[in-house]
Amino acid sequence: MRKIINLYGILFVLVTGLVYAEAEFDFETLMESIDNNSHNLQANIANKDAAATIDQAKKMQSDFKLVEGFFEKRGHSADAVADAKIYEDRAAEIIKFVEANNFESASIKAIEISNSCDDACHDTYKPL
Repeated sequence: MRKIINLYGILFVLVTGLVYAEAEFDFETLMESIDNNSHNLQANIANKDAAATIDQAKKMQSDFKLVEGFFEKRGHSADAVADAKIYEDRAAEIIKFVEANNFESASIKAIEISNSCDDACHDTYKPL
């Protein structure tokens, strides 16, 4: 019996930690971060700073994964989920282009992310 109580206690702690982490998620802050990172990404590409560009693109991939999860949980937002996946893929393409020293193609993808974000989610879901 004591083992069962301990098991439930551990599960309770884990679940409350997840709920707390979810409560700490601030979507508006994330959107501002993505916007800023998009501009920084383009600047890093223009400066041909491969390391900074790759770091920034990886950060954006992670951020778009959070956006994807947010809209999946929200429901009735299949287009926003699909768009977030597209942006994750574009960020991955930027990494590949930079690794190949193709900053021109990386720049095109970075601009696509910025323009698509404005046209897609912002027009449909802003303000939430």
